[in-house]
Amino acid sequence: MRCVNCAGQFIAKKGNLNLSDKVLGDFVVKNTEWDQCEKCGEILYSPTTMRDIERAEEDRKTELLLNKPLKAFILGSEVADILECSRQAVHKHKRIRRGFVHFVKYNNNIYYLRESVELYKETGDGRIQLSAPKYKEPQKVISFRKPFERKNRGTKSGYAVDAGSDTLSATETGKFRNIGFEELMEG
Repeated sequence: MRCVNCAGQFIAKKGNLNLSDKVLGDFVVKNTEWDQCEKCGEILYSPTTMRDIERAEEDRKTELLLNKPLKAFILGSEVADILECSRQAVHKHKRIRRGFVHFVKYNNNIYYLRESVELYKETGDGRIQLSAPKYKEPQKVISFRKPFERKNRGTKSGYAVDAGSDTLSATETGKFRNIGFEELMEG
């Protein structure tokens, strides 16, 4: 397949990807495949790879939220009071379910991040920055390969790829320890 930007040839690659998001900061998608232009570095992802990226994004979000202290979270009834609606309306609200308010599911309960709820009430978008990206090099914007069986629904844009290496292999930064939220729930 040819690149639309430079007419270069795409080469299939496999490995770990370092991605960066404005809200989640840096995260790694392990053992995935992508196509990369040999000339300009443009990257295309298959639908399977996009599902891997979305899974890694959700894992990173849960990890960051579980590291917050318990007092930073509120239940659905308190969210309903802040947003001046019913508790049922909070749980069924499309924008909240799509992630415009940060929440985490823990022990069959949904806990909402208070700061995110308050920002959502003011602006209609409660996506606060959970972690700042650490990449300092210029990053190339990626594009996504459309699935053949359906329209390009549910794909996400706005990621950046670490342009510092040819293979885009990830470097392990160590394991994250989920503290705060879980420990406080037990105690």
